[in-house]
Amino acid sequence: MSQQSENNTLIRQNLMLIENERREIAFELHNEIGQNLTAIRTAAQLMHRQSEGRQTHPVAESIVALTDQMYNSMHRLVHRLHPSILDKFGLSDSLQELVGFSQEYMGLQCHLDVMGDLATLSQDLQLAVYRIVQEALTNAVRHGQATEAEIKLFVGKDALQIFVYNNGTELEDGLEALIHRKSSGIGLLGIQHRVHAWHGDLAFKNLDGGVKLSCSFPLES
Repeated sequence: MSQQSENNTLIRQNLMLIENERREIAFELHNEIGQNLTAIRTAAQLMHRQSEGRQTHPVAESIVALTDQMYNSMHRLVHRLHPSILDKFGLSDSLQELVGFSQEYMGLQCHLDVMGDLATLSQDLQLAVYRIVQEALTNAVRHGQATEAEIKLFVGKDALQIFVYNNGTELEDGLEALIHRKSSGIGLLGIQHRVHAWHGDLAFKNLDGGVKLSCSFPLES
């Protein structure tokens, strides 16, 4: 095994350790904090009904509203930490949910086009693909102020290709320079690590007033 292959294997193992940790944190958030927020909201609703006409009535109303906001924030964090739908229904449904999530919570109008059977990919590779698309969409909104995105996946006999186009701000630097920036580097570095861990190729380029991400992974026949 070459030194590069060994490095890619180590990167893949580290990424899986990180994913396992994220999964545990997501479950803990959902089970512990989610239950506590539900209990607080239920108590505040009872207080709200029983305090009609009293000074505590608007306070109870505020508590209900705040717990709703906190629950929604927690839901977004859990979704980013671990896409549970990926374990249950696979990559295709997970990407469809990600598209809906991006439209609802990030104001990013997305279109997803898949050619080929994503179910033929290994579970680890499916998770890597999901994270690449997730980070690409997040970066497009956070750093490029994009409002539209188009995702295309092609599963062939020998290769998997991913294209993510967004209409955000065009890039002024190359990939390596962007990765070393504090503002945008973490997300792009995560994408690069996942692509390299699977022996893939990665490219960013300005295209038609936006930015296009291209990834290609070799598949075992």
